[in-house]
Amino acid sequence: MNKAMTLVGLALTSCSGLTGTKEPPEDQACSINARFTFPDGSVAGYSECDEVLIDATYEFDPDTPPEIRSFNVQFTGTDESGFECWIKMTAYGLCGSGRYSVGPELSTRVEFATYDCAGVGDDYEGEFVATTGTHTLYRAHAGNETGSFEDEPLHTILRGDIRAETESGIQVDIESYTIAAYIRGTDAEETTCLNQD
Repeated sequence: MNKAMTLVGLALTSCSGLTGTKEPPEDQACSINARFTFPDGSVAGYSECDEVLIDATYEFDPDTPPEIRSFNVQFTGTDESGFECWIKMTAYGLCGSGRYSVGPELSTRVEFATYDCAGVGDDYEGEFVATTGTHTLYRAHAGNETGSFEDEPLHTILRGDIRAETESGIQVDIESYTIAAYIRGTDAEETTCLNQD
């Protein structure tokens, strides 16, 4: 990633008064449907956005709307304090919708912790990193206005899915995720597109 990103909490409420996109304020929202399939055939997962941390970088241009170049998001699958059940996605080299490769040194890094996820057996509690897979990004939108929005809150929409697997054979499927959030505009340096298409 070209610039370090600091995760910010997503409050799932209306953000009246924010004008980074020079459009009427819109609600923030999150949805996820995540499933873990373990080598013994057992399955666990969650479909709650109990806590979401997100940040992103953009390319700003005087003639075109902002384009999302990277994002970093953590979905937490429990609201219990001190419990560890989360998925982290770090995606960069984004150039719009399309398919991107999953892996530690590829476009999308997927990490997850299953210590306290409901339905996970003791043998599969831990922290894991996916080594192969595909991240399909269906929508990456940050408004229709042109110009620079450095340090302004941009209403950003991300929608996609992930099919990935760890070296030990744990499959992680994010069958769908959608995020709508106000994210502080951070300009990215020139980006190499890493999409497969």
